Amino acid sequence: MEIASYQFTGPLTDVAKVPLDARGVYVVVDLVDDEVREYLDVGEAKQLGDELHSHDRSDCWEEHAEGDIGYCYRITSGAWERDLETNPLERRSEKPRAEGTGVVSELLWKHDFACAPDPWGEIEAHWQVYQTYEDEFGPRG
Repeated sequence: MEIASYQFTGPLTDVAKVPLDARGVYVVVDLVDDEVREYLDVGEAKQLGDELHSHDRSDCWEEHAEGDIGYCYRITSGAWERDLETNPLERRSEKPRAEGTGVVSELLWKHDFACAPDPWGEIEAHWQVYQTYEDEFGPRG
């Protein structure tokens, strides 16, 4: 399955078919009549199958799903090829950005996920507060 120009395996409705110890990116979807109705979650994991089997947001998936829950995954390795700054809420490191982190950031930018954290929404909310302060008090500094 293609999601935001990335090729993923799945969707699989049996989490046991997701490799237990593979490192990669996952996307959890709501499937109605074998078609994706909604993106539920996205993330990166060192052990995909293990992470999905015991995920702390699985109750949210169940709450939002109208059909079957489907699991898509993409095995990742190495550094991300794109030279983009991380979003300001992402953990920073001196190491090159991992492929999985880059893919998750891009998917969060391009799609809404019912159960995933939304760093871009948080940034937009902070920006609105910033603009309110600037309107009230003038330019910062």
